[in-house]
Amino acid sequence: MFAGPGPCKAFPCLSALLLLTATSTGCVSVPDAPREPDVQALRLALISLGPAVSGTEADRVARCAYQHSRELAREYRVVRPPFLHNSLINLGLKERGLCYQWAEDLLNRLRKLATESLELRWGKARAGTWREHNSVVVTAVGAPFETGIVLDPWRRSGRLVWQPVRTDKYPWQEVDPPWPPPAIESARE
Repeated sequence: MFAGPGPCKAFPCLSALLLLTATSTGCVSVPDAPREPDVQALRLALISLGPAVSGTEADRVARCAYQHSRELAREYRVVRPPFLHNSLINLGLKERGLCYQWAEDLLNRLRKLATESLELRWGKARAGTWREHNSVVVTAVGAPFETGIVLDPWRRSGRLVWQPVRTDKYPWQEVDPPWPPPAIESARE
């Protein structure tokens, strides 16, 4: 008769998990500096969102998104992969770095650019499930959410991933940010 693994057989797995957690908390993973071809590819994708999109604004958003994602990885002292970092937060060993926090911090930083031809929005996938994911979506002003580009710094632990909403693996839906956005005037630097 099989009665399950029991406490004695489960102990090695629990010990291994605790050892991995303990040794991983000091291993910070900061991505390399963004490569110029990657920044330019995002810039061109942003420009292609609509005829009224400013090339200058697209360049500023692309550079800021790549650079700030990297800065957040350093600030959060990210441990890779993301699910491990999330586990450390849930265990109380890390304070910040869940996907919605990456989205919140990136969105706040991008809003400081005060773009006029690009709109910054909040996307959520699989809402209310353990697989829920949040990210920033950029569209041309007034364009449908589905035509936008997802900016996701969480997915690769601070190395920005971007993808058109329609072709991304996540089923994005537009939602209001879970916090009141700062006024544009107070967000300018």
